[in-house]
Parts: sequence; C-alpha cells; structure tokens
Amino acid sequence: MIIYLSEVGVSYTQIGTLYAIRKLVAFFLEIPTGILADSLGRKLSLATSFFAYIIAFIGIYYSTNFFLLVAAFSIFGLGETLRSGSHKAIIVSYLEEKGWMHLKTDYFANTRAWAQFGSGISSLVAGFLVLYSGEFKSIFLYSVIPYIINFFNLLTYPKSLDEGGKKKKKKTQSNFIKELWVVLKQRQLIKVITNATVLSSFLGASKDFIQPMMAAFALTLPFLGFIDDDKQKVGLVVGVLYFGIYMMTSRAAVISKSVKKKIPNQERFIINTLIIGLLLGITAGLMYEINLIFLAIVVFTLVYITDSLRKPILTSYMADDSPTEMLTTVLSVDSFVLTVFTALLSFIFGFLCDYLSIGNALILLGASLLVFYGMTKLFFKEKIIQ
Repeated sequence: MIIYLSEVGVSYTQIGTLYAIRKLVAFFLEIPTGILADSLGRKLSLATSFFAYIIAFIGIYYSTNFFLLVAAFSIFGLGETLRSGSHKAIIVSYLEEKGWMHLKTDYFANTRAWAQFGSGISSLVAGFLVLYSGEFKSIFLYSVIPYIINFFNLLTYPKSLDEGGKKKKKKTQSNFIKELWVVLKQRQLIKVITNATVLSSFLGASKDFIQPMMAAFALTLPFLGFIDDDKQKVGLVVGVLYFGIYMMTSRAAVISKSVKKKIPNQERFIINTLIIGLLLGITAGLMYEINLIFLAIVVFTLVYITDSLRKPILTSYMADDSPTEMLTTVLSVDSFVLTVFTALLSFIFGFLCDYLSIGNALILLGASLLVFYGMTKLFFKEKIIQ
C-alpha cells in the first residue's frame, strides 16, 4: 500500500493522514453501523462490509488525487466498522449452537492464527502478481476477487447465525460517554487500558511504513539481477518478506495459548512485552539509520511477534483486572482509546518520516511512548503511596 502511494506522489504525512482518517471513520460510524447491523442482521452486515472493501479497492485503483484517496479510505473505514464485531458475533453464535462456548478462547486464538496464515498467502500471491504485471496498482484490482467470492459465501450462512443467544442493549453515543467517564475516574482501569493499547497503537501506526525498508533491501539483492524492472524486484521481495512475517505471527498466536498457562503474573508479562516491543521498534530504527536494512526488518518483525503473543492474553488480563460488571465497558473504552491513539500516532509518524526519516521516526516515536509509559507508571505509584 505505502510503496504504491509513495510511487504516485503521496507524501508520508498524507499517508499518515489517510490511515488516521480510516481509523477515525471506523470509530465514529461504529454506533450508526451497529444500529444498521441490528436491522440488516449479522450476515448481511458482514456482506455489506465486503462490498465496501470492494468499492474502496476500486477507488484506490482509479484515484488520481489525494481527495479521491480520502474518499476511498473513508469507505474502507466504513467496511471495517461494519465488519468489527459482526464476524466475532457470528462465531460466538455458532459456538453457542454447538455447545462449544468453553472452547471460545482456543477458537479465537486459532481463528487469529488462520487469519495471519491467510494474510501470509495473500502477501505471497501479491508479490508474484507484481512480478507478473510489473505494477503495484494491479494488486488492488486483483484484491477484489476474493472479496466477491466471500460476499456470496456469506450469503449462504444459516439464518440462525444472524441472532445471538441473548438480546443485548443497544449502545448510544450518550451511553458511551458515560462509560468513558466511569473508566476515567478509576486509575486502576486507566492503567489496564494503557498497558493494553500502547504497543498495539505503536505497531498499528508504524507497521506499514516498513515497506520502504523492504523495498530498499530488495534493490540490494544481487541474485535478483535477472529481473530488470525494480518494481518487480520490490514486489516479489516484499511479498516473500510479508509471507515470512505472517507465518511467524500465526505461529505466535497459537503459542500464546500455552504461554498464558505458564506465566505466573499476567500483568508483569503484559508490561514486560510492552517495553520489549517498544525497545525493539527503537532498535529497528537504529539499524535502519546505520544502513543495516535487513537487520532492521528482522528486528521489526519481532515487534509483530511480540504483539501477536500479547493479543490473546490481553483479553484475559483485562477481564482479571477489571470489575466483572464493568468488563464490557472497559473493552469498549479500550477499543476507543486504541482507535484514537493509533489514528493520532499514524499522522505523527507520517509527518516524522517526511521531515526526518523512517528510522528516526521509529526511534523518536518509540522513545516518546516509553517516556509516556514511564510517566503513567509514576502516576500510578504516586497514587499507591498516597
């Protein structure tokens, strides 16, 4: 995505803005689309999200200026908010029907693992498509095909999956503001959400910006000399590298189930992996700045793996450290904080890449988040002393 956008003259600041818009559209439309999902049903809501993705990809393919890209990314954000919750709700309904709710944690871990595996395969296919076509733009058009297939596949799901086992109270904007205020009044809950969102927002804001690193690495490989076109070299190498990354994160999601059973203290694990993840991001930036590009990619891949190990454990951590009656509220506020924080960091990261470099942007953003996290730790300690 970023390699193509850079190729057509979109600056890193504009790219960060597009990513921020996509995230913010997804958040602000969450409640209206939730009401729409209640009316359409989960199946049709999810199918509509795929239709939105199709329109977004076609829009990116045919976009000739920044404002058309804004429209395409906004539609992509609409697709994300229509999809969010619906696919998980369908899975939960299926587990309820089968009497497998006790397997929910393992089921979601395996679902994430297969999703990562699928991303790896699609990255590899995309790499070979660029090698074949000689252009990055074609990927967006080819991406429409699996979404069309899945659109019709969803329509075949049984009608029973459209309804949950229990009726849930509809959320309104005023209800969410009340929930947010309740959480903000409790330092323990702020700590839980901070621990859960800092690393994920850092990765969410910076992960696609390693594509130019991969492109630079591709052009240094002497054994690809038989490929004359630089775009074809970059496309192939980026596809293979992403395939490797997603295979490792897929494995990490599976391993996280056994890791959860072995760690004596969930909070300590979450804190340690947060700090390690940020330090790895800073190290990747340093490696890139001293021209150790492949090492920079390897180290940043470890940030991906660290985040994948944390993800399945985070839900359990938030459940254990939040009052039972407030868990839904905490998860809702956590989603809000992650979305807004990632959107903000995406814009900042893009700006830093333009005016410094990708490596220095990783160093500065990672170090800033470490300082921010250290300040929140002092804030919580002060409260305990008082």
